[in-house]
Amino acid sequence: MSKPIDEAPEEPVTWESLRDAIIGLGERSIRKSYYATLQEHLTELARFRALLDETQEAIIVTELSTLRVMDANRKGLWMLGASSTAQLCQPLESFFASDEWRVLKACVHASQSEPRTGPGLLPLQREGEERVLELSIRQDTFGQRQYLVIVARDVTERMRIEQELRRAKESAEAAARAKAQFLGIASHELRTPLTSLLLLLQQGARRTGQAACGGELLTRMLRLARRLAVLVEDLLEVSRLEHDRIVMRPTHIDLRTIVADVVTDFRTRAPDRHFNLGLPSEPAYVEADTTRVVQVLSNLLENADKYSREGAPVEIRLEMMEGLVRVWVCDHGPGIPEEQRDLLFTPFGRLREVGQDSPGLGLGLYISRQLAELQGGQLRLEPADGRGTTFTFSLPLVSRPDREETELKWGNTRAGTQGSSIQPHRNSQG
Repeated sequence: MSKPIDEAPEEPVTWESLRDAIIGLGERSIRKSYYATLQEHLTELARFRALLDETQEAIIVTELSTLRVMDANRKGLWMLGASSTAQLCQPLESFFASDEWRVLKACVHASQSEPRTGPGLLPLQREGEERVLELSIRQDTFGQRQYLVIVARDVTERMRIEQELRRAKESAEAAARAKAQFLGIASHELRTPLTSLLLLLQQGARRTGQAACGGELLTRMLRLARRLAVLVEDLLEVSRLEHDRIVMRPTHIDLRTIVADVVTDFRTRAPDRHFNLGLPSEPAYVEADTTRVVQVLSNLLENADKYSREGAPVEIRLEMMEGLVRVWVCDHGPGIPEEQRDLLFTPFGRLREVGQDSPGLGLGLYISRQLAELQGGQLRLEPADGRGTTFTFSLPLVSRPDREETELKWGNTRAGTQGSSIQPHRNSQG
């Protein structure tokens, strides 16, 4: 009995051999009329092949049943570690190291119980360096056969940048935490001796009297100590904000009362400045923390007083519109350059050009905006109109309480504001 003859292995079909075979078929064909159309189609295929070879994605086509590699573009050959398409027609597994194949196998193999996974990442060792490819795999049918198309994109550089950004973000967050911790500790440590110093200076100023030289010195020291206390309180407030430790105690209030009291207080503190106040006749009820509202309004009025020209008035008005009440504070100062307006609401954002000699850390407006937003409101710098600077502070309107009780309270407030001023928290813009 004769020995069976082994079948000859199937030769790989390359693009070049396929093109040459088709051209030879056309040249030998009796129907020469087909030759021009055939050449045109071949040109289109060659152009399409060139586009595939120039793309940055690796494209590999395998038989679905056997995972035998049938074709690959230039980037796909690099991914397979092959130099030409003549080296294809091998099982897909044979082109990869064992650890690489374990990752790729989970993506390309599928069963009814375990469907093919989605896009994955494939670490690949090529040309002496490790690359990371992002895989996308889909099933296609060409003619009567089914194929698996693997598309891979090199994401090594993108992942390196993402890792650097993550490290930078973690470093920035750690620095922010350290800064906030330092501010909190330093502020608390400064606050205790400052309180004692203020009490001693107040007692000394009362005992010495204003006429004596020592009394004037103590009064000046007391003013500087109070300014330092404001700065320490601002640092504490920033620390509370960054650690979400601000406690709001909202109550049902008529905002007209608060605005009137704050303006009355500033008229006493700055007798040379004219504060024009405009209030509506109807009550403006809000649900807000009175102390925090006073803090925001006091900061706005102090900035307006600080940066207005000598003798120029400060305009304050309260308006009600659909769903909210808005307080306008307008000064007649030099204004704020357009390119620096966003800096105002950042921590330590001081505009040196606007007020070179103005004290403060540049925390007032940052704190005020945070306090406004924590109460469901807004603090905005309005567009410049060439006539100084205008800030608006808005809060949502709420339903009114008993009308008779409110009118009585409002009448008493208007009649006796000079005897019951609110001591505001003093912040500074610059």
